[in-house]
Amino acid sequence: MNKLWPAYRDIAAEQRGNIALITLQRPDAANALRSTTVQELSDALEVVNREEALRALVLTGSGGKVFCAGADLKERRANPGKDWELRRPLLKFWNDLYLLPKPLVLAVNGHAAGGGFELLMLADAVVASEKAEFWLPEIQWGGIPGGWGTQLLPRLVGPVLARWIILNGHRLSARDLLQHGLATHCVAPEQVLDCALDAARRLAERPVAAVACAKEALRHALSTALATGVEFEDRLLQIATASPERQAGLERFAQGKRA
Repeated sequence: MNKLWPAYRDIAAEQRGNIALITLQRPDAANALRSTTVQELSDALEVVNREEALRALVLTGSGGKVFCAGADLKERRANPGKDWELRRPLLKFWNDLYLLPKPLVLAVNGHAAGGGFELLMLADAVVASEKAEFWLPEIQWGGIPGGWGTQLLPRLVGPVLARWIILNGHRLSARDLLQHGLATHCVAPEQVLDCALDAARRLAERPVAAVACAKEALRHALSTALATGVEFEDRLLQIATASPERQAGLERFAQGKRA
């Protein structure tokens, strides 16, 4: 039995020092997010939020071929007329992940489609396998991206490219992700997890209050006018600078120590 998490069916959760590592464990189903998966992810995320010893989260997929294929369409087809009922817990998890005050790093060790691609837009760092591809296929099935893709993607890559990716189902490489600012690292498949854990450790070393305030300010920047955002930033800066970690940081700076 894991000290922090119970034994799950669709995911694995473990502690690596001050890092939480959550792995999607449905490789035979392309790590698709069925109801059970979402429930377990939400439960594991509550632990990450609650435990002060956990300073960052790494999310990855098992199998190596597909990181995550998004919503489980087999489950959707088996439950006609219940699409919204099935989507609601997933969207709540999306929101909780987006609002996570701790750093979120994705170890994308395989293809990411649909909701798997949309997960990238919620992360603070994305380590992508150089052999993976990324796309939003929903429109081919008569739908549209439903995991915030139509809202976040234009803000991140611009409206023209977002239209092309969404309307055409255009596939992107990991190098494309780097070019368009959707990934922070592009590495060989066997290096993805180690690189992601290393990135998470570096982020976990940053002052907790400052990280939480910075993340909140950055989220605000996506949905507000500049003047309003600057005022909001100022309020958050006051909160961050009032923390004990801020004073310790200033003392390290005065001593000439690197961050």
